[in-house]
Amino acid sequence: MSNKLKYVMGLLFEKRESTKPFILIRYLMIIAMGLILILCIIIDFNFIKNIYLLLGIGSIIDGFESFLNKENKRQMLLNFGIAFMWFVVFLI
Repeated sequence: MSNKLKYVMGLLFEKRESTKPFILIRYLMIIAMGLILILCIIIDFNFIKNIYLLLGIGSIIDGFESFLNKENKRQMLLNFGIAFMWFVVFLI
């Protein structure tokens, strides 16, 4: 594999270690998003805004986790910025 391809793969699929509580919270949020998506398909698409809310909460959790692991400050601010975007989409 070429070095450029390895670099791009490293950007897309970053290896990150999470603690068990953060992994559990992430899985519970994915299950909740799946159930909300099923409800949206069956009943009505008014519940789709709740998925945006959960995505914003997930980005805040990622930012908080990177803060606790003392990772790069840029990554933490990026996660909080993405969370802000999801909350704006939720409010619109």
